[in-house]
Formats: sequence, structure tokens, C-alpha cells
Amino acid sequence: MSINKPTTLFLALCASLSSGPVLADIKMNGNPIITKVSVQSLEYGFGSGANTLNWEQAQLQIGTDLNGLSIRSNGHTENGKVEEANLIVQYSRGISAFWDLQAGWKRDIRPQPNRDSAVFGLSGTAPYSFEVESYVGIGRGGNIEFYLDAEKELLITNRWMLAPQFSVNAFSQKDTEVGIGSGVNETELALRLHYVWRKNLLPYIGIAYVQEYGETADLTRAEGDSTHNTQWVVGCLLYTSPSPRD
Repeated sequence: MSINKPTTLFLALCASLSSGPVLADIKMNGNPIITKVSVQSLEYGFGSGANTLNWEQAQLQIGTDLNGLSIRSNGHTENGKVEEANLIVQYSRGISAFWDLQAGWKRDIRPQPNRDSAVFGLSGTAPYSFEVESYVGIGRGGNIEFYLDAEKELLITNRWMLAPQFSVNAFSQKDTEVGIGSGVNETELALRLHYVWRKNLLPYIGIAYVQEYGETADLTRAEGDSTHNTQWVVGCLLYTSPSPRD
């Protein structure tokens, strides 16, 4: 059986990260294994362009405070049709009080054809309480993907919370089969107003603006579609206990 380059990189880094510390963490520190189910964002979007259903970081996490395994998905539909969807499996290792180092595998399910890549990430809390998620993916033919997402929670009252969010996505190579150009691919700027209805359920309303750039924008125009989109969004953040806010 042949093993492609992204899979080889993923297995090698997982082996180096997980050799010993997982069992040591459980046996020596007595940290219990915890299971969490969460959806960072499940929302309906409407405005310019097609109506959408978006999901972000719908995930299952199993592990301790120091080591964990997560399976998560991101994607969206347009007028009932799945346009983008991915599945990410990652091992996470705490490297400080605020940061986790991750290694895993990512499959882009939509658009087709499918794409597989090894992903290496860093996530945590940056100065000024910005929640940051970032990763570098190495895919077919050495195409390198960079993703960065930053969000900050601004408490207005003990129940109302404003959350600005910014994300950027870039690739090193053009991939016309899936409508991706080299360079900065897309940015998104969003602002959501959350209401803490229950500790594990936060409905919200907001607005999101997406802009494509460069070769990716050129490929989108060639399909007759718009390279930017503004939407009003209505959705919720939800998770099982223990919650990420505990």
C-alpha cells in the first residue's frame, strides 16, 4: 500500500508528539479524560447572494487538559446545496498555559474532487484575549495552505457579548479544479452579538463580509459569480458540559 506525502508527515509528527506524554499525563498527573461536543457557529445567512447555512468548528473532543484528539468539520450550503465542507482529525498537545500545538489530517470534501492534506496548527489565547486558530496544510503536489482565524469576546453585560472575528486563507499554488488561486484566497470579517441564554447555549445575530482576491477572484468571475458577499446571520453557539467557557 502506498502512503502519500501528507499522510507520512502527519504520522511522523503525531508519533513524535504523542510518544509517552499521553499516558504520563493520565498516570502521573491524574488528569481525567473528558469528552466535549461543541459547535462554535451554526448559522443561517441571508443578504446579497444566495442564502446559506454555515457551520464552523462542529467538533468532538476527547482527552485531558494536556493531550487530546478532536474530529471537526466546517462548511456551508448555498440554497440547500453543499458548496464547501471539510473534515479535520487532529492530535493536540498543550505547550503552555495558553497555547496548543496540533498535528492532523484534513480532507476537503466539497468542492470536488476531494483534497487531502497534512495539517500542523497552533491555537490558543493571544495577548489582549484574542482567541486564535491557525494551521498550515501540505497537500497534493506540495500545495501549502495557510489559515488564520482570530476572535475576541467583548462583554457588554453579564448576558450580552459582542464578538468581532477575522479570518484569512491563502495557498501557495493554483488549483483550478476546485476554484483556488495562489496567494491570498479569501478574507472574512464578522461581528456577532451573543446572548447568554444558558451557559451552554448562546444565540446570536450579526453581519459577515467575505471578499475574494487575486487568482481566486478571477476564477470566480469566470464562473459568473460575485467575488464579495455581505450577509446578515442568525445562529447559535452550543456545547456540552464541560464547556470551553468553564
